Amino acid sequence: MVLKFQATKLHFFLQNEKKYLTLQKKILMVKTMNRLIISTLIAIVIFSSSCVSNSSGKLPIAVGNTGEVLFVMGDYLWRGASGDSIRKYFSEPVWGLPNFEPMFSLTQNTVLTKFMQKFRNMVIINVDPGLEHSNFRIRTNVYANNQVVFNLDAPSADSIISGIYKHKDLIIEYVLMKDREAIIEDYVKTLAKPVIERVNEKFNVDIVIPRSYSLDVDRDNFMWIAREEGERMWGILIWEEPYLRTSQLDTDSLIIRMNEKTKQHVPGPIDGSYMAVAPVIPPVVRRFEKNGVYSVQLNGMWHTENAFMAGPYVKQTIVDVNRGKLVTGLGFVFYPNREKRQMIRQLEAILYTMMPTEDNPSVAELR
Repeated sequence: MVLKFQATKLHFFLQNEKKYLTLQKKILMVKTMNRLIISTLIAIVIFSSSCVSNSSGKLPIAVGNTGEVLFVMGDYLWRGASGDSIRKYFSEPVWGLPNFEPMFSLTQNTVLTKFMQKFRNMVIINVDPGLEHSNFRIRTNVYANNQVVFNLDAPSADSIISGIYKHKDLIIEYVLMKDREAIIEDYVKTLAKPVIERVNEKFNVDIVIPRSYSLDVDRDNFMWIAREEGERMWGILIWEEPYLRTSQLDTDSLIIRMNEKTKQHVPGPIDGSYMAVAPVIPPVVRRFEKNGVYSVQLNGMWHTENAFMAGPYVKQTIVDVNRGKLVTGLGFVFYPNREKRQMIRQLEAILYTMMPTEDNPSVAELR
């Protein structure tokens, strides 16, 4: 399969690249690394002591798209310093995208209407001068299934600002985790069974892949699984290699070997062009364990050498200790001049399910 989209479609990106890359580099330098390296499993442990869940099966399904957060608070708070603080932390640019896209799409309403009670991700903020100190709670499935509700009650507007700052990382990580779970739950309903079985046979990993994806390339130690809808393209590349030394998991080593693999298997639209990591944007690196399996995730930008194509990627490498292998899944998207935040998060959700078979629930169990 060849990256076969017209190079001219990235003209807008090339015009704005320098300005936006400068902004992204500044953001990466000043943002705290604590949030970037918090693993989802750590977040679950943190929240487990403070979450209240309504397990009723009679609740309606939550509404609203993944990546959206509703803030229920007074207009005077939203238009003032409290709202500025919220927008600063929850609308910061997503790293690794060619154009500006906020971390979340934010909406605000002054009251919690009956319809809005079913919203997927919700932050309810209230000022009560009678309180001695601020209170923060996290609840799940309060008004709807697959819902998370954060409550912040504070004695003053200034306390709201300090409360937002104190809990922002927890809110962000939890919303991202719940959104990922929602994406996976949706994909499990329509599995691409032949593709999943082939991945399992070849690389000894289980992975959730929806029916909208097809197996385009299957050769040697490499697979390319693709989905195309009009101008939108999602790609998942999977390969494995012997795990010989821990230095293979160093960031530079991971990038070098990714470039070797994409140069070999992912040609661009013209002779001599191929996919590679865009060197102008350093990737965000996360190291974590999922169900006891050590994983390294990179989020960054790819481009084509000798051609004008680019887009975001997410890459996960997992350690299969029992087989002495490193298995890598690389997800990338191409959709020039359009929003790609949710596209790359969909791929991240798929890669998050990639686990050595003996350590992962089977697809049948997931269903």
